[in-house]
Amino acid sequence: MNLTDFNSKDLAIDFGTSNVLVGIKEKGIVLKEPSILAADQRTNEILEIGSKAIDLINKSPDTVKAIKPFKDGVIADYTATITFLKRIFKMVSKQIIMWKPRVLIGVPVGISEIEMRAIIEVLLQAGAGEVYLVHEPIAAGVGLNLNVIEANGNLIMDIGGGRTQVAVISLGQLVTSKSAKIGGHEFDQAIIDYLKKKLDFGISQTVAENLKIELGCATPLISDLSRQVKGIETNSGIPKNLNISSRDMHKATESYVKEIIDLLIDTLSETPPELSADILRNGIYLIGGGSNIRNLDNLIAQTTGIQTYLSKDSNESVIKGLLKILNNQEKYKNLILNK
Repeated sequence: MNLTDFNSKDLAIDFGTSNVLVGIKEKGIVLKEPSILAADQRTNEILEIGSKAIDLINKSPDTVKAIKPFKDGVIADYTATITFLKRIFKMVSKQIIMWKPRVLIGVPVGISEIEMRAIIEVLLQAGAGEVYLVHEPIAAGVGLNLNVIEANGNLIMDIGGGRTQVAVISLGQLVTSKSAKIGGHEFDQAIIDYLKKKLDFGISQTVAENLKIELGCATPLISDLSRQVKGIETNSGIPKNLNISSRDMHKATESYVKEIIDLLIDTLSETPPELSADILRNGIYLIGGGSNIRNLDNLIAQTTGIQTYLSKDSNESVIKGLLKILNNQEKYKNLILNK
């Protein structure tokens, strides 16, 4: 592949468990939508995608079902993914005239060759002309303006909706990397399970996510936060209001926080000494929606002894890096997996 062939109508895509972001070369990010489809319960007909799908599901929960096309960084439903991407391409085509665009897409570490080929195939089926892959942590490093192509060790930790990735990068390659199917959705489910078991209180996935964002914490807070939540008494099904605290959120999610930190420590333990010295100097970089849990950066710094930085736009690091690769093709051509 000659990367100079990429033109202003070609796309960068960050397709995650929670959201898909699309960027156009020289234009920037042009679309962000939830990675979800709404389908008729009886006929399985796809009715809407993205934010419109969520609205439809919330308004008609008995007749409309949710379909998640992408899960844990890989395709969960092949047909739904093609339909989803076709509609995404149609939405983007309202901004530019495009025909079979070339696509640069981020893929997680640890996925198989078969899973990579499946991602390429669904994009081609959806209307892409050519598809090229970059590991997400490497793209994120570019998006964070880190020097990933030199002989200098950088560590990226990406806590996404369905997967956590930890990668040590040097010379544009993954030196050491690990991933686990732990992410924001597991945190949400842990909150639901905890409140049901400990407090006999039932809430929806949406409420759990909001509690995680508003009250979630990796360590107990000096001043406890709380808010009143609407739910049901699980034994009787009677609606009720209950005061939920950040202490509850910490107890609900502390086992997953430990797993994430253990994954980081395992990665560090397998890193060559010369790159470990670079990481000690450069720090650890956190990205992904799950990285925004209160005090997680401080807990990681305390546990590892390494300065930890939380990205300001933690959900956009990958797509920004992919766009930089498109816009600086000669500089970053060796980052492409299937060039």
